[in-house]
Amino acid sequence: MDDTCVFCLRKVPTRGHHVVPRCKGGREIASTCHSCEDFIHKTWTHNQLRDDFNTVEKVRADERFQKFLRWLHKQKTETVFKSRRNHSRVNHKYR
Repeated sequence: MDDTCVFCLRKVPTRGHHVVPRCKGGREIASTCHSCEDFIHKTWTHNQLRDDFNTVEKVRADERFQKFLRWLHKQKTETVFKSRRNHSRVNHKYR
C-alpha cells in the first residue's frame, strides 16, 4: 500500500512506526517508509527517541536527518536505505 511517509513526505510503501518506541511507553503511530524508519533506529537509541526526538517535527528538524533527506530525495523511490549501526550512537543497554 502506497501512502505518504510523514518523515520524508515521499509517496512510497509505508508501515506503522511508533514515534516513541513502544517499549518506552509510546502509543502514537506514524506512517513511515522503510528507509526513514531504518535511519531513525540506526541513529538514535530508544531512550533518545523517548526523551529528545519524541515527535515527527523534532526528528525532521535534526541536522543528521536533514542530511539524510537531501540524499534520499536524490534517489529513486524504489531505493531503500540500509546501513550498519551508526558508530557515534552511544551503546547503552536499556535504562
